[in-house]
Amino acid sequence: MPLHMTRADFLKASVKTAGAFAISGLLPARTALAALPLATKAIPKSKAHEKLPVIGMGTSRTFNAKGDAAAMAEKGEVLKTLIEGGSADAKAVLDTAASYGEAEDICGELLKKMKLRPRTFIATKFGETGLENGKRSIENSFKRLRTDMIDLMYIHNMVDVPTQLPNVEEHKAAGKFRYIGISDTSRNQDELATHMATGKLDFVEFSYSADFRDAEKKLLPTAIDKGVAVFVALPFGRGRALKAVQNKEVPAWARAELNCQTFAQLLLKFIVSHPGVTTAIPATSSVKHMAENLDAGRGPMPDAKQREKIAEIWANA
Repeated sequence: MPLHMTRADFLKASVKTAGAFAISGLLPARTALAALPLATKAIPKSKAHEKLPVIGMGTSRTFNAKGDAAAMAEKGEVLKTLIEGGSADAKAVLDTAASYGEAEDICGELLKKMKLRPRTFIATKFGETGLENGKRSIENSFKRLRTDMIDLMYIHNMVDVPTQLPNVEEHKAAGKFRYIGISDTSRNQDELATHMATGKLDFVEFSYSADFRDAEKKLLPTAIDKGVAVFVALPFGRGRALKAVQNKEVPAWARAELNCQTFAQLLLKFIVSHPGVTTAIPATSSVKHMAENLDAGRGPMPDAKQREKIAEIWANA
């Protein structure tokens, strides 16, 4: 589907996919929206023209549940929602890291048990100093994720890039990784932009939000120029952006023009509508929030003027 779907296109698609009940008001709004396809974007360096959904899921601070059967079952439902509620022609994006507590292990266990690995694009990270430590961490990630191939491996927070970049390049050449990248969520972005400019990276991951737009100055333009795919971490600023609008109502224009029912959806639409962004990866352990996040990737997307109106909400919060 086109990323910048107009309101008219959205209404037509709703009628086609959700039926007459959607326009008569008899079908719940989220159900009508969920019937629409999830937008996708191409991975610039993919020779096979592979695409990814614009909304994925992160697991930082949210996927610790080993030994708790109820919590594990809930995490399984979240993964099922991510994958079954995603795109029909693109794998669901699941982002994790060796440093995210139990997350890699839980993801690996659940994906294997639920037989969902083939439908999942797994991105993970390691941050080690020294070649042997890096290799050991990578091997542990394979074991925890219960896979012999990882779709995307990041050098986490730019730790020892001179040593680890040749390391991940070697794994990629051997078919162990499909893509490689570097992640960094600090606000010092010059070093990451320098690495992007080399042309060696397939992906980068960094923070970007309607209330933190520094990435628009250098990182996003460099990504577009060098053909580097972008995952956006911390789209809600660890809750900062949502807290700023707590107890406020989503503007009527955003509901009418973009079908945003929550501020979380508005923040996500702001992010994924940027031409340099491939996928936003909000972390969650809630089925409700996972479904809500996915719906941000459906229907109309903000144009340049609407993006500025969204940013103004947080500038004046």
